[in-house]
This record gives sequence, structure tokens and C-alpha cells, in this order.
Amino acid sequence: MLENKRILVVDDEEVMREFLLEVFSAQEPLGAHNGEEALEMIKANQVGLVITDLKMPGMDGLTLLKRVKEVDKSIKVIVVTGYASLQTASECIQAGAADFLKKPFSIAQIRKAVQGAIGIS
Repeated sequence: MLENKRILVVDDEEVMREFLLEVFSAQEPLGAHNGEEALEMIKANQVGLVITDLKMPGMDGLTLLKRVKEVDKSIKVIVVTGYASLQTASECIQAGAADFLKKPFSIAQIRKAVQGAIGIS
């Protein structure tokens, strides 16, 4: 793990959340089902990377990205979505996202995004 910091996976869809937790199981990732829960976990744990869905009930991924950056600018955020558009991708990158992936993505694609963001795969 990078400086003992963990990966936090945030997705309201349990199947996607569990899939990503399994892909990065070697890093002992954390999982949250919404933005509010994610922010609580960030306050209670050393988190180095957040992988978040864009469309979630309550706080969406873009709002979570902005809130994460307010808490700790060093935390990297990768946004994933099934509803990608050039505008949303641009908004996320401008807000500080390390990467933006359209669902469905392959294990290789998400590993590459994580490698690029924090140097682990």
C-alpha cells in the first residue's frame, strides 16, 4: 500500500462495489455505499485513493470529489460512470479527478487508472 493509505470504493450498486473490492483485495480496500458514508470513512481512516461512481442517490460522485479535495487535496479520486459525457468528464477532471472511466470497464483499465493515480496495481 502507498504510505499505508487505503483505497476506498464508493458505489451504491453492491455488485460493482464488491467487484472493485475484490480486484484490489491485496490492498485491503474499504467500501462505502454513498458519499456521506465515504466522507466518514475518510475521516476515520488513512485513505489515499477514492474510486467513486458518478451517479448515486444523495451526494453524487462529482460532489464527493469536491468534498474529498476540501478534506485532503492529496487524496486521489477516480470517477467511474455508466453515464459518461464529455461535459461530465471535463467537470470531474477540472475538479481534480485523477481519472474518469466509463462503465463497463475491464480489470486492466481500472488497474491502469489506479497505477497512474497512486502507483499500485
